[in-house]
Amino acid sequence: MAGLKFVQQQQQDSTSALSDKQRAMLEDVAAAFAVSDEQLAKIVARLEAEMFRGLARNTNAELHMEPAVVRPQAAPASGVSLGMAIEATGRRIRIASVRFEAGCVASTTRQVFVAPTAEAHADLFGFAAFCLSEFIQAHGLEQELAPGQKLPLGVAVGQPVDDSQSRVCEAAKEDSVDLCGSDIAHRVRDAVLCSHLPVRVASVTNNAVSALVAAQFHDSTARVAAVFNHGANAAYLEDPVRVERLAGPAGADGADAVAINTEIGRFGAGSDALPLTMWDRRVDRESRCPLARPLEKLVADQYLGEIVRNLVTDFMDHRLLFAGAGDVRPINAAYSFHTGYVAPIIEDSSDELAAVDAVLAAEFGIRSSTADRQIIRALCRVVAERAARLSGAMLAALALKAAAAAASHSGDV
Repeated sequence: MAGLKFVQQQQQDSTSALSDKQRAMLEDVAAAFAVSDEQLAKIVARLEAEMFRGLARNTNAELHMEPAVVRPQAAPASGVSLGMAIEATGRRIRIASVRFEAGCVASTTRQVFVAPTAEAHADLFGFAAFCLSEFIQAHGLEQELAPGQKLPLGVAVGQPVDDSQSRVCEAAKEDSVDLCGSDIAHRVRDAVLCSHLPVRVASVTNNAVSALVAAQFHDSTARVAAVFNHGANAAYLEDPVRVERLAGPAGADGADAVAINTEIGRFGAGSDALPLTMWDRRVDRESRCPLARPLEKLVADQYLGEIVRNLVTDFMDHRLLFAGAGDVRPINAAYSFHTGYVAPIIEDSSDELAAVDAVLAAEFGIRSSTADRQIIRALCRVVAERAARLSGAMLAALALKAAAAAASHSGDV
C-alpha cells in the first residue's frame, strides 16, 4: 500500500519528464522500501519483546538495556553547573552553563566548539579541556567561585556508555572517534587537572540518558527520551523490580526508578525483524561494523544519505540518470551524499526543482536535467518516509514499555 501511495503521489507531482523505464524502476524502488502498517505493528511487538529480554539476566537479547540509577533531586539553591556533550565524531563539543537562583533556573549559556578532524582524533580530551577553559574564561565563571570551590560538570557522550563504569562499551562507527573501552570520567578528570581548571566531574552518561534526565527536570512526568542524530538511541524510566540485572530494588539502592539506556539501534541484529532491501545490505556490508546496529542504519543521519547515494548509482548503472551530465565521479565516493541534502531536496516544490539543481551542481559538479532532479527528489522521499515510519514504530514501542513500567510501579498491574 505504501508503495502504491508513493506512486500516486509521484503522479500528482510533476513527473512528466520521466521515461517509462525511469518510472518503472522508481516504482520498484518504492515498493522495496514500503513498510506496511502490519509490518510496523510486528516491529513494535518485537521491540517490546526484546526490551523485556534485555532486562533479564544472562540473555543474548539484541538490546543490552544498560541501567543507570536516576534519583530525583531538587535544583541547587544557587550557583552554576556545567554540562558538556561530546559528539560521536569527536568534532563538536557543546558546553552549557546553568545558573540557579532561589532553587530555579535563572539563565543558561551555550557554546559549540568545532575541532579539526586530526585534533579531534589525536587529543579529544585535551581539546575538551581547552573548550572548558575557553568557556569558563569567556563567561567569567571562575570569579564567582569561593576559594577551593569547583564547578560541577556533567558529561554526555554520543556513544554507548556502561553507566556503572562510565566506559564506552562499543567500537566506533563510521566517522566516529574510537573511544571503546575508554573511562570517560577518568580521562576528562585527568585533562581538567592538567589544565588546572576549577571543575569536578559529577557524572558521565550516554546522551540518551542525559536527555531523559534533562526532560525529567523540566517535566517530572517525562519517561522517554530519544536521540536521532549521527546515530539513534533512546532511554526510558523503568521500575527497578523489573530489572533482573539489579536483583530487585536493593540493587538500585532503593531508587524509585532506573533509566534504561536501550541502545535501540542494535535492534534487528539477531533476527529478520527489519525489512531490509538490497541497498541496506550493501551499506551494511561496506560499513565499519557489518551486521551491527541494523535499525540505526535505517534511520540515523549517518546512513540515510548513503542509502540515497547507492540508489542514485544504481540508476546511473542502468543509464537512467545523469546521461550526458559530464563527470559524475564525485558522487561515486562513499558517504559523499550527506543526509543534510535530503530535507531541502524533498521540500523543493519549484517547477524546475532549483534546490535539487543547486545541490547537484555545487556539491558534485553535475549538470542535471529536470528528469534527473525528479528522480533524486523521489529517491530522497522514499528513504526518508521509511525512516520516519520506522522511527515512529521505535517510539511507539518505547512509549508502551514506559507506560507498562509506570503502571507496574504504581501497582496498577
